[in-house]
Order: sequence, then structure tokens, then C-alpha cells
Amino acid sequence: MKFAFIFCVLIFFIDANEWIEHIDPAGKFKIAAPAPLTHKADTIETEIGELIYHTLFYQAEAQSANQVFMLSYCDYPLGSVHSDSTALLEDFFKATIREATFSVNGELMYQSDELVQGFSGKYWRIDYRNRQAVIKTKAFVVENRYYAIQIVSTREKHLNPENERFINSFRLMR
Repeated sequence: MKFAFIFCVLIFFIDANEWIEHIDPAGKFKIAAPAPLTHKADTIETEIGELIYHTLFYQAEAQSANQVFMLSYCDYPLGSVHSDSTALLEDFFKATIREATFSVNGELMYQSDELVQGFSGKYWRIDYRNRQAVIKTKAFVVENRYYAIQIVSTREKHLNPENERFINSFRLMR
């Protein structure tokens, strides 16, 4: 009886402090999250053809500092977007950030250039819901694959170590 009680306490302690490393061979990445990530794939019809948009996410409990941990990726057709084309990428990210801001009726608070394992990208923050919620995004392109790592949180809790832990745990697998 005493052994079972100690065992339960240890399991709770480990679960509360340890993050889970999610390895996605198809997406060619790994990332750490506070809980298992749910995978969803949507097919989207665009001007350049059908795109399969993969989203991996964890929606935290309401009292958590961060409400959603999310990583999305999709492969663009060859010749449309590529990590070697800096001029094209600048236009691509400008349009992506503009659309992301518009889609939540938000306000772009900042953006910066970002380098992720040698690949060019952007980091930006959008405030929305009358500035009560925040979406932080780090996005980049590897060859013709677009990745976006996002954290959704309340404005008063958006500065917390879990944000950076999630975003910075991303690693490409080759």
C-alpha cells in the first residue's frame, strides 16, 4: 500500500515537469511539448493547386499561461516557393503575415527576421480579441516546405518560459 502511494506521487511529479518529445518522420522534425500533440491534415484548394496542410497541436487547460501549442507545415509545388529564393521569400512572408493578421482581425505588434538552422524565416506577434490574446509565430521555409511554430496565449500571460521552450525545441531531421 505504501509503495503504491509513492509510485503515484512519482508519476505525477514526472508528468508535471517533463515535456514530451514529438518526432514526426514525415514532417522531418522533432519538437517538445507539454503533452502529446494531435495531428490533423486538411486539403486546401489554392491558386497554385491543392495543398495538404498538416497541423500538430495541444490545447491546454483554460488556466494555463499558454492556450495552444501548434506546429503546422505544408509542401508547396516545386517552383512556387523555395528557401533559395530570398526575394520570393520576402514577398511570401509579407503576404503570410498580412493574411494571418487579417484572419484574426488582429494587430501586428512586431516582426523580425529569423534564422532557423540555417534557413531564413520570420518571427512575429499578433494581438487580437481586443488585445486580450496573443499569437506568436516563428515561420520559415526549407526547400519547398513551409513550417510555422505558434503559441496562442492571453496577453497578460504571454511572457513565460513555456513559449520559448516550445518554439526553441524545434529541430529539423534530415
